Formats: sequence, structure tokens, C-alpha cells
Amino acid sequence: MATPFQVGLGAIDPQIITILAVIVLLIGVLLAFFGKAIWARLMSLIGAIIGGIIGFSAGYVIGGWLLGLILGFVGSFLGSALFGYLVEAALAFLVGALVGGVVFLVSVGSLGQDTALILAIIVLVIVFAIAYYFIEQLVAIVTALIGGILAGIGAFFLLDDLGLALAVGGALIVLGALVQTFVLKRRPLHRPI
Repeated sequence: MATPFQVGLGAIDPQIITILAVIVLLIGVLLAFFGKAIWARLMSLIGAIIGGIIGFSAGYVIGGWLLGLILGFVGSFLGSALFGYLVEAALAFLVGALVGGVVFLVSVGSLGQDTALILAIIVLVIVFAIAYYFIEQLVAIVTALIGGILAGIGAFFLLDDLGLALAVGGALIVLGALVQTFVLKRRPLHRPI
């Protein structure tokens, strides 16, 4: 019996779906167990792509294709450097901003907007400092979580069993976080350019 996902993907050859599922499963396993080691490289690549798109778009609007290509190259280099070197601070700030936002939303009704905003900013700064101090463990947990989710998705498309896919994903999240946090603990985050 076909799942709703398979019915929706009916126009795609089942062999292609299987190959993509295996690739997603393998990427998930790599991220779950070795995410901390490849995190900075991955963020550097994402920064290069984002910087290149922004640079090309700005250059194209201002002066056409040639300026777009030049600014795209410059933006790609700057984005790669920025994301590669500031990834730890950006991730810690994101965690702080999320927690601060939740504090603001929860307290704005009872404390008023100004007091809730001040409280949220204080919480943001405190959580940012704590998250930045424990950034290696945070990266390990986040990459294990992403890797487990990807592996679970790949397992679902391979096995067509939601329970087994959830078990595979959950096990990889827990094992990956433990391996990265305790076994690979002494390994520093790599910072490529």
C-alpha cells in the first residue's frame, strides 16, 4: 500500500526516490555523529551561497550581469568568511533571541510591553553568554538533532514504516549527541575560510 508521500511523488521514478532516501539517510548519519567536525565548513558553504546570491542580485540591479558576477564573487567570499568565523556567535545569539522572544511573549500580558521587552533583552544577553560558553555542546546537540531527523526521513522512504523511521531518527539523535559531546569532546570546532 502506498503512503500519501509516495502517492504525491508518483511521477518520480521509485529508484530515484530510493537513491535520494539513501543519500538523505547517509547525510543524516554523518551529521548525527560528526556534525561538530563539519559544522563550520557547512556554515561557510551556506554563507558563501547566501553572500553570492545577495552580491549578484545587488550588482545585477545596479549595473547588469558583469557587475552582478563581480559583486556575487565578492559577496560569496565575504559570506563564507563571515559565516565560517562568526558561526558560533551567530548560533549563540539565535538561541538567546529565541529564548528572549519566548520570555517576551509569555510576560507581555502580565508585565506590560516595556517591562517585558527589558526582561526579554536581559534574558537574551544571559542566554547568549551561556550558549556561547557551551557552544561546542550546543553544536553537537543541534547537528545530532538535524542528522537524526534527516536519517528518520530517509529511513521512512526506504522502509515505509513510520514507527521504525521514528526509532531510527530518535536513536541517532541520542547516540549522535552522546558521541559528539563525550567521545569527540576534545576536538575543537574547525574554522575554515
